[in-house]
Amino acid sequence: MSYLYSPETGGFYHTDLHRDIPSDAIAITDGQHNDFLAALAEGKAIIVDEKGKLTVTDGRPSGYHEWDGKAWSISAQAQAKQLAAAKQEKLAALNAAAQNHINTVSGADRLPDFEVRTWTLQALEAHAWHEDRNAPTPTLDTIAASRGIPAELLKQKAYEKAVKFEQLTAAVVGYRQALQTRIEQAGSLKEVQAVQFDFRLPEILKSTGKQENENAR
Repeated sequence: MSYLYSPETGGFYHTDLHRDIPSDAIAITDGQHNDFLAALAEGKAIIVDEKGKLTVTDGRPSGYHEWDGKAWSISAQAQAKQLAAAKQEKLAALNAAAQNHINTVSGADRLPDFEVRTWTLQALEAHAWHEDRNAPTPTLDTIAASRGIPAELLKQKAYEKAVKFEQLTAAVVGYRQALQTRIEQAGSLKEVQAVQFDFRLPEILKSTGKQENENAR
């Protein structure tokens, strides 16, 4: 019985248990097998050194790095792919954080989607009513009737909340766009990682005139 290790597949094989063993598999002792398993559990890597022997080294820095026989290295092309992937991941996280902030502050995360979809229409009617008290407001009138409250009261509240929501989104849009520019212009992985964002920052709240969550509709 003997163990083998394949650098290509990164797997261990046993002559008594496996029939299809990779051609690059190298025979190892029971002791090496145990040592290699322990090394992998610690996050280290098993590579073929410049003498063609298996050895343990620090873990592969990233999926873009390759072992050149002496050390982990990354080509210019791989670096470009790594940077592009990091930017894409950072932008996705930024967009998700911005949306989550809007949903939390506006109260959208506590309402059914169909109701949130009416916000735009409610805002349009509320603005039209604010400019002309005789403007038609069928959606707001129906909501007021269903709630059993005066339509004029609902329209005024809808207008005030629409303005606050517009201020909130404008502030978040500006902050998000500024960070997006920083991410897109980053020239290194370190610069991308250095971009941090927190939509709860005082300047964002100040722009909306709120210091706590409020239902924007």
